[in-house]
Amino acid sequence: MNESINLRWEKPTALGVRYYEVELRRDLWGEWLLAQAWGRQGTRLGQTRVAPCGSRDEGLARIATILKRRQQRRYRLVAGADPNDDTH
Repeated sequence: MNESINLRWEKPTALGVRYYEVELRRDLWGEWLLAQAWGRQGTRLGQTRVAPCGSRDEGLARIATILKRRQQRRYRLVAGADPNDDTH
């Protein structure tokens, strides 16, 4: 059973394509982590952040918040699964 979730959003701009990625996964000790990365394709600009989550459900709630924000900023989901899909 693959418990991890990977999502990627993109948004074309005048300066290039901006991206935002999230990954919800377990570390070696079984703890849940939410990794986020964002920047512009083709450049070295961007940042990453990894934050612990208390549970998978907490991670899914954070992803739902991120999904809403990406939609507000007109990003388009280009890779990944529906974070509300519990079949993972």
